[in-house]
Formats: sequence, C-alpha cells, structure tokens
Amino acid sequence: MEQFISNEQFNVIKSQIIGMQRQANVTSDEGVKTAVKEAAEAKVHDSFEQLTPDQEQLISGVAALETEEERTKFLMDLTPYRKSFPEVTPADLRGLFPKVKKLHIPDLESVDFRALTYLGWKDIGQSKQYFVYMKNGELKGVQGRYVISARKGICSLCNRYGDVALTSIQNKPRESEGLKSYGQYICYDSKECNQSIQDSSQLEAFLGQV
Repeated sequence: MEQFISNEQFNVIKSQIIGMQRQANVTSDEGVKTAVKEAAEAKVHDSFEQLTPDQEQLISGVAALETEEERTKFLMDLTPYRKSFPEVTPADLRGLFPKVKKLHIPDLESVDFRALTYLGWKDIGQSKQYFVYMKNGELKGVQGRYVISARKGICSLCNRYGDVALTSIQNKPRESEGLKSYGQYICYDSKECNQSIQDSSQLEAFLGQV
C-alpha cells in the first residue's frame, strides 16, 4: 500500500485519540464515552477526501482503542504509510533563497521529514525566519522576520497555545504600490508547530501572499 497519510492527517488522528482518552478519564457515562469515540472516528475519516478499502481498514478502529499500549501501537502501525516532505539538501535550500548570501542552514540530518507540513528554521543572529513548503507540487521558499512575543499565545498556523513570535513577510509590490508587510503570531518552535498542525490552509494563505 502506498503512503497516503499527510502530516496534518496524522496529527488529526493523534489529536482525536488523545481527546478521546481525556474524555474517558473525566466521565463514567458509557453513553457519553460511546458518542465521543464515534465522533473521534468520524473526524479521522473526514480528514481524508478519498480512501481505498485497504486504506479505510487501516485507519479504522480508533473507537475501539482502550489502553495506552493499544493507542501507541495504532499510531506506530500507521508510520509506514505516512507521506514524507521532500528530503531537501543544503544545495536545495540555497537554490530556494538565491539572494541570501550567507544562508543559515538548519541541521537537516536531525529532521524527520514525515513529520513536516513545512520546513521552518530561524537565523537567530539576524532575527530572520525561513519557510519551505509545497505549493502546486513545487517547493517554495519564503523569508521573513520575527520578534519573540513576551507572552504565550495561539499560533495562527496550528492553533496551539504556547511560545510564539510575531513573524512578518513582505509581498512583491505592484508598480503603483510599495512593499506591504503581513504579520502573524506563529509558534517559535517550528517542530512543535508541525506536530500540531491539522490543516495547511492557514500556512498556504499566509505564505502565499509573497
């Protein structure tokens, strides 16, 4: 069976399993537990537009998970079917940011590309943020600047509450207009953001303005 589970879809599955267990821990009403389990299973299936019978069978069974061991095994069994972000090289990154003379390259050997919706990293010395994401089947690179927020907040890309930075990007000006900056509060740690993001639409909308 081919790889068919995106990072966002895997995060949906993981989130529903965690939420299902949390609800089970706070209620003894079997009717409520059953409803929560059925809703979790439905949300997992709704995250996929189309599934083959084999794929359908693979992701089914969320509602039947009872123990931590079962939940961990279920997620591990999905690992071989997770789609991977393109495994980019330093040369690929330099090609995506040709105008950056001294591009800070992240430690790519430590990256789990299956756990990426986007590749993000910071050049702390320059207060610069870099994003690499897929658009219409092609890798795109976007450069921005960031300012660390003094308070925790909600990430506009993954809706996670935690440490965020105000990240701004600039669009390409039209003939009659100057540069316009667009800013969003985004997780300071892109790894944590990628572990939480369940929908890439906000990422695409933000970076697509460049």
